[in-house]
Amino acid sequence: MNKKTLFLLVAGLFIMTSIFATQTRMSGLGNPTGLIEDDTDVFVYPATIFNYSGAVAELQQGAGSTQWNMSANIPILEYKLGVYLNRDTMIDLPGIGRGIDLDIAKSVEFNFGFMDKFAIGFGTAADYDVEEEIPNANGTFKNEPSASYFSFFGGYSDNGLDVGLRLEMARAEDIDNNGDFLEMSHTAFGLKGRQYIMNEDNMSLIVQAAYMMSMEEHNYENLDGEKIQDKELSESMLEIGFGLQVKANDRHKIIFGLTPIIYNPMSQEITTYGGADDIVVKSDDTWMFFPEYNLAVESQICSWLTGRVGANQVYAHVTEEMDYDETMAQEDTEETYYAKNYNMNLGLTFSFGNFCLDTVLEQELLFEGPDFIGGNANGLASEVSVKYKF
Repeated sequence: MNKKTLFLLVAGLFIMTSIFATQTRMSGLGNPTGLIEDDTDVFVYPATIFNYSGAVAELQQGAGSTQWNMSANIPILEYKLGVYLNRDTMIDLPGIGRGIDLDIAKSVEFNFGFMDKFAIGFGTAADYDVEEEIPNANGTFKNEPSASYFSFFGGYSDNGLDVGLRLEMARAEDIDNNGDFLEMSHTAFGLKGRQYIMNEDNMSLIVQAAYMMSMEEHNYENLDGEKIQDKELSESMLEIGFGLQVKANDRHKIIFGLTPIIYNPMSQEITTYGGADDIVVKSDDTWMFFPEYNLAVESQICSWLTGRVGANQVYAHVTEEMDYDETMAQEDTEETYYAKNYNMNLGLTFSFGNFCLDTVLEQELLFEGPDFIGGNANGLASEVSVKYKF
């Protein structure tokens, strides 16, 4: 199993990460998702859709690519309808298979809120290719490349309690460049909840807990139906955190987040067929984060301009184990090490009536200067969100 960077792990672990409304604001605050009340709650806790009405476009620039999404929460009588386009599924078929030439990395999702405290929704993505007949020892093999993704989610929000759950399923099959038949199946489940311990005008305190598990299988066969390799992957995550928000006055707000523990075990088992005996290789990685900190300050500079600075720091204890088949001339290995990561962002919000523009300033611009004076910055902002409230 390849090592994960801390940034990718913290950002992508929980399958209900949010993209709605002011994700740019959350990035500027050091990503304390769920630890403070924000528009981004709507994907983690779907029933909070009743708290937000409006449309937003998000734009993120990084790693040589541009990502965008569009979202809207629309009031319809006493109900709420959420429409979310180009939502990340976190499924990268070319990366997890041996050459599946399909893409279900983005989906469309719908969220329906009812009775002022409940919400249910679903999402979908699909990709198909042209059918073809491939010759094999038994005549021909019919290749029907296809991939599909479905998500189902729901939530409850009332009296300072928010609960959200999510189920995801994905499937793909194709022929790779080696002429092998590939089949992938993916299932994931997540449950998250939070409670307001204190919610006063000048101070709020939230406790939050989350659990996630996922399973994935990759099966490879030749065109005669003989097994080549099976791969099984599993992962789970348990997280407990606290969020404190203090208003120093009407213009300045201090945010502190503490996640004492994130427990994230991962395992992989690869079985290779074709020899006298099946060859089995197992790996187990355990990431123990303790703790993760978020600290941010948000200040209203004037009636139309808000500034913020937010930082995130995390420490982790990592154990990686490899268990090789007894037929392999290789000893089992175990490695233990510590890792840490620190990230800080600066952001600005420009507000004019019901319209606002959120930005996160490009870090290379701050540290190295713009490219026209010899720096390496790609632009002024790395993230931008444009929002209009109904």
